[in-house]
Amino acid sequence: MTTPSHENPGLAKLKARLTEVWQEILSESRFVRIIQQGEISKALYALYMIETYHYTRHNARNQALVAIRTGSDDRHYQKFCFKHAEEEIGHEQMALHDVVSMGAPQGFSIPPPLAATEVLTGYLYWISYQGNPLQRLGYSYWAESCYEYIRPLMARVQKTLGLTAAQMTFFVAHADIDEDHSALVNEMISKKCQTPEDWEDVARVMETSLRLTWRMMDEVVDAHARLLAGQSERGAFLQAL
Repeated sequence: MTTPSHENPGLAKLKARLTEVWQEILSESRFVRIIQQGEISKALYALYMIETYHYTRHNARNQALVAIRTGSDDRHYQKFCFKHAEEEIGHEQMALHDVVSMGAPQGFSIPPPLAATEVLTGYLYWISYQGNPLQRLGYSYWAESCYEYIRPLMARVQKTLGLTAAQMTFFVAHADIDEDHSALVNEMISKKCQTPEDWEDVARVMETSLRLTWRMMDEVVDAHARLLAGQSERGAFLQAL
């Protein structure tokens, strides 16, 4: 069983730092503000889900890269990484499903990722390829537990756009899947982080990857604004949603 964060000083500090970043995002992100004000459109939400598809499709691969680097030095952690990677395979298809469910044509031409999405994806490969193998747990830590913070936002999106749970499979399905994953990640962090440097590496990647995700969300807002202004054809077919 996972040791609750209030019984583990390291996890408690990690949770406090995560909450601070989320509070900043929830109060300052332009994408979040649009959701909170009930102004999100299907086109904007679809653009966000397309970026979600782009970075999510790499998660299994960069997670497996950590396992390859760890090798026989820590077989317990290696097994965890490979198992987690296997379970992440194909999750990006739920993001595409949700876009199609809102009216996008089946098999639509997927726009290339935005620059901020490429930066986030590249960063996750970089921290998986070099440095402390434990540090990628920082990304998993917030990604698997984000529903505590974003559930009200997802409810607002669903209400504003009149979507069913079947049209939000990426978030609805992940909310259940990631609850179990989050417990496993917490357990792994508690067991494997043995030094202050380990904890700081995990915390740094947690905060950096979340802030890069914030940057991606707000760049989606800019991409949508360019589309509405006729300054870009990227995702133009989504305007018909």
